[in-house]
Amino acid sequence: MIDSTVCWKKLSVALPLLLGLSMPASGDRLIARSSIDQILPATASEKQPEMEKAYLNPEITGSIQAPFTGDMNLWHFLRQNFELEYSDPDDALVETFETMYGKRNNYLEQVSKRAYWYLPYIVEEIGKRGLPYDFAIIPMLESAFKPTAVSTAKATGLWQFMPSTGKEYGLRQNWWIDERKDFIESTRAALDLLTVLLREFDNDWELALASYNAGEGRVRNAINVNLRANRPATYPHLKLPRETRSYLPKFLAIRNIIADPDKFGVTLHPIPNTATIAVIDAESQTDLTSMASLLSLKPRDLKELNPGYLQGITPPTGPHQIVVPIELASKLEDTVNQGQLEWDVHRVEKGESLSVIAAQYNTNVRILKQLNNLTSDVIFPDQMLQIPIPRIDEGGFPFNLKEGKDPGKGGSSDEKLHSRTAASLVARWDKGGSIFTVGDGIYNVRKNDSPRKIADLFNISLEKLLEMNDLDPSSELVHGQKLIIRKE
Repeated sequence: MIDSTVCWKKLSVALPLLLGLSMPASGDRLIARSSIDQILPATASEKQPEMEKAYLNPEITGSIQAPFTGDMNLWHFLRQNFELEYSDPDDALVETFETMYGKRNNYLEQVSKRAYWYLPYIVEEIGKRGLPYDFAIIPMLESAFKPTAVSTAKATGLWQFMPSTGKEYGLRQNWWIDERKDFIESTRAALDLLTVLLREFDNDWELALASYNAGEGRVRNAINVNLRANRPATYPHLKLPRETRSYLPKFLAIRNIIADPDKFGVTLHPIPNTATIAVIDAESQTDLTSMASLLSLKPRDLKELNPGYLQGITPPTGPHQIVVPIELASKLEDTVNQGQLEWDVHRVEKGESLSVIAAQYNTNVRILKQLNNLTSDVIFPDQMLQIPIPRIDEGGFPFNLKEGKDPGKGGSSDEKLHSRTAASLVARWDKGGSIFTVGDGIYNVRKNDSPRKIADLFNISLEKLLEMNDLDPSSELVHGQKLIIRKE
């Protein structure tokens, strides 16, 4: 069984703005997984009374119940709960595809490895809706469990949504994000679509799956043609495109191989019957590269689990949910709550360009434009820009490459940087004080700046600015001094 008490609870953590300095990476390698043998098997639970199938009721909720098998392999759960019966048991195509897939043992083993991250979540969501568990293997047929898969017709993601269908079912597609590649959102949309199709075709799963492949209109037209000709209007008798005529036999062949892999000489990679991922609500714009560093993951590995964020950064207005391996979720929560500052504030001076500023802060123009929502390279004197801070030094202070060399590269940080930072406020973070959120940062004092002028610039009271930085009204500011800015 799947332990639904821990599976898909969203963890909400107040993240600072995490904007890293490296660009999105690409690659097909999956995250190095923890040994499945180290995961404890789920405990047995009482078998609940049989209830009427509720394929058409998306409100059905509850954990998946199944006889305890004594092991932790999710494939065992599925094969015990497959239930769909084909109306054409003599369809020779099913056997043809069983033979074809059976000869491709390595292929199915690799596909089952990719399913490790996705299948437990999909099975749980299917169980909540009362849909047939057989539907959990649709992504194996559609995309071989590759969330970045793109067909020649531009269908994309685990569930292979076309752009128009994706929009119809609430999957956002813009410069920042393509939720067809987001397996959480695309699974929600796919199960919504399958529920609609089952309702449309009176709970006929064959017509629903044919419509999932070919489109509801094409299947409905084929049904109408048969009805006008007084021919049966069931799936085996419909005139459909060759691809759709093969769709159900392929689906059933894969289902049959999963049901009895030994019969076909196929090895399926074991998948635990408990959660493999957790969903973190970052609550603010977050860079996957920076988050990966907090988790001690390679950036490309975290991006493998979150391919919907096309720029490697969550959109400015959200969503900000991040999928992480479940064993790292608590580590992320602990790390984020350290309250590290992650960005700086720069006031543009006359003659400065984005490229000059980017070089000054060891970042690049593209990152600056993304962070500041700039549509061009044009900037103006006195314009305020948010600047990503590349790292935190060993003393817990934001490290500005303009004022010192990276100690990790043979240099030493500018000691004045430490004395100019609001050390007492940093000390309060160490004692569990509040953390910075979007709208907060560090400001580099310019020539002729005064506390009053800076307070007015950020629309905060002078008293608040002085309190944040342990200053008094008589304090003199020094060019390059760093002030904490918190917008409340």
